[in-house]
Amino acid sequence: MPVNRSWAKACFGAFASFSCAALWLCCINKPSTAQVVENSPAIANAQEHFFQSNGVRIRYLVAGHGEPVILVHGWSASAEMWPALMNDLSQDHQIIAVDCRGHGKSDKPHDPAQYGSEMSKDVVRLMDELGLQRAHVVGYSMGGGIVMKVLVDYPDRLLSAVTGANRGFRAADEEWDAGLIKSLESGMPLSEAMIANRPAGMPEPSAQQREMMHQMDAMQDPKALAAQRRGNIGLRITDENLRHNKVPALVIYGSRDAPERFESVKKNFPHAEFMVVEGAGHNSVPDDPAFVRDVRDFLTRHANGRP
Repeated sequence: MPVNRSWAKACFGAFASFSCAALWLCCINKPSTAQVVENSPAIANAQEHFFQSNGVRIRYLVAGHGEPVILVHGWSASAEMWPALMNDLSQDHQIIAVDCRGHGKSDKPHDPAQYGSEMSKDVVRLMDELGLQRAHVVGYSMGGGIVMKVLVDYPDRLLSAVTGANRGFRAADEEWDAGLIKSLESGMPLSEAMIANRPAGMPEPSAQQREMMHQMDAMQDPKALAAQRRGNIGLRITDENLRHNKVPALVIYGSRDAPERFESVKKNFPHAEFMVVEGAGHNSVPDDPAFVRDVRDFLTRHANGRP
């Protein structure tokens, strides 16, 4: 019988979230609503392409025609994380979903200097590769932090910006994942590194749950994932950066994903809207119909960069 991998995906996402302890507990105690790509609707008519971004080979998918929308996935995920959003938006937009460096089928350097701001520059270089002067850019989790960096450094390249479950990487962020990073740097598989560094008081997964997690390791390079996290210092932004924003922006997150952390951002982020997906945790938001609906509505209202 095929293995249901939703528990494993939820645990992977838990370590990408600021609220990892609560998410791990949720994963252990009850089924997750998250779905992995293998169990989700296929991304219709997507074409695979590659390009060179400052010496790093980057893979991306393209589907549909219309105003361009670039999708930037979360940590340890890939371009395939977006079936619901891609299938909806590609009806009247050109959707470009990237495999971030260190992920999916893109190159996976082990040097932290190859990440950080290079990841936001990858988005701009992809636009240059495709001859796009401006585009809507949508990111989730890690991808949301990358989008915030693009917003700060390259506002003139954006029609709008959507950041999911991320307020931007900040200097004050607690380095709660130091143990995880060290385990990954040793070459330990991601699933084992997560188990070894699970939050205090969280139970170990069962043998069946471990097997589910192991099946998610095949496409992962632990040392690349560690390098990416160490490189996040190069993606940091400040409230002062955001105070000058003039790009239409949407910040969207689940009501069960530590929503209080966005309160301070609301005071310093002009031209930004904030939306909450009720009842959703970190991993379930991208496949939630409310997320797809809210993103579509936002992009429609800001077509051609309308304020």
